[in-house]
Amino acid sequence: MVTKDMPEATLPHNREAEESLLGALLYGGNVSRMAIEQLKPEDFYLGRHQTIFRHILQLFADEGVIETVLLVDLLEKEEQLEEAGGREYIQELPKRVRTSGNALEYAHIIKEASRRRNVINVCHEIEKRARVGKENSANLIDEAGAEVLRLAEGTDRKHVHTMKKSLEEVFNLVDQRERGEAPGVLTGFKRLDELTSGLQQTDLVIIAGRPAMGKTTFSLNVALNAAFRNQIPVAVFSLEMSYDQIAASMLCNASGVAADRLYKNKLTDQDWDRLIATSTQLSNAPIFIDDSPGLNAMSIRSRARMMHNKHNLGLIVIDYLQLLEMGSGRTENRQQEISQISRSLKQLARELKVPVVTLSQLSRAVESRDNHRPRMSDLRESGAIEQDADLIMLLYREEYYQPEKEDAKGIAEVIVAKHRKGQTDNIPLAFRGETLTFANPSLPSDTF
Repeated sequence: MVTKDMPEATLPHNREAEESLLGALLYGGNVSRMAIEQLKPEDFYLGRHQTIFRHILQLFADEGVIETVLLVDLLEKEEQLEEAGGREYIQELPKRVRTSGNALEYAHIIKEASRRRNVINVCHEIEKRARVGKENSANLIDEAGAEVLRLAEGTDRKHVHTMKKSLEEVFNLVDQRERGEAPGVLTGFKRLDELTSGLQQTDLVIIAGRPAMGKTTFSLNVALNAAFRNQIPVAVFSLEMSYDQIAASMLCNASGVAADRLYKNKLTDQDWDRLIATSTQLSNAPIFIDDSPGLNAMSIRSRARMMHNKHNLGLIVIDYLQLLEMGSGRTENRQQEISQISRSLKQLARELKVPVVTLSQLSRAVESRDNHRPRMSDLRESGAIEQDADLIMLLYREEYYQPEKEDAKGIAEVIVAKHRKGQTDNIPLAFRGETLTFANPSLPSDTF
């Protein structure tokens, strides 16, 4: 509750987020329904929005549906239509959004502003009573502590765990390893999986390299191994390649057919047989590709939640970090924005409990050195990425820089530069550029 002498205009709120959420709820969809569970009417700043949301809750509880016509009818029956802004205002709300996919993001913004207002209100009330001087300071301090505790209880407590529960989880992971079961998502690359025990839940994984090192190819190989071999649902968010290009890359990798022959229409009868046989198997792989124009960090989080709710994702791949924008429009510079994006993706991994693999560029400093082997400091806008990432892998192909060197041909190196949960290492892999394939060295090509 805002006290009368408080300057309301300075209180935290986001009118656009409130209108967008209400519009998304009226627009429909499963994600918007999930947003309902996170908010109460008083979390909205504007009185008309509180009225609208209160009646949306009532409508959903009574009818199980949320529709503009039903909402207007309910408000009219209870003589609160004008208090809610009127018929035209409510009818315009769903027209302001093109999808309900961002509803959870809007809900987070509204909830955060609500919590900030509550903190301000508590502090202001305690300050006012302290200035009057009629109460004992010890009592005021006790009351202040109680109010802060009340606010804390209103936040999300599901991530607070007892030591007993935490230790049980530790021993569960140890038991998995004892049984030879990797607790993470296996990449399909033997030495890498031995080092990491797979890509772990809640981890932000960075795959970085200069152009032509094979970042996208490597990440799609990992996605394909997870989805096809182990039936782990994978979401691929691509800001660079279209969905059909990604599918073609995976098809060449899985079938062993050269990409050049596919794109130049020089396929042999044998190639056609392999492509058709592989595509029949590959079409059932739980891979979901989103190449929507204008993807940003906020929309990826919303879309990932929606996919996870429907398909129970086990891995998320994002190509690539430097093409992303935050989507909030509130950053002062690019380095700050990259920092926000990096933190947002780490939060996504923790929220959904899946590894989030994000591709990243390396700076041109690599090219200016005599030794082109990359290092972690070569990450563009690297500070926040280095801090947030749990696993950083740098791709290097000496063959690209020294094509005449025989012992470098067909060899790639995965430099594990950071591994929060274990050791680092340099892991050699075979690279077959013609089929867009990374493979374990000295092993035949793994086709499906």
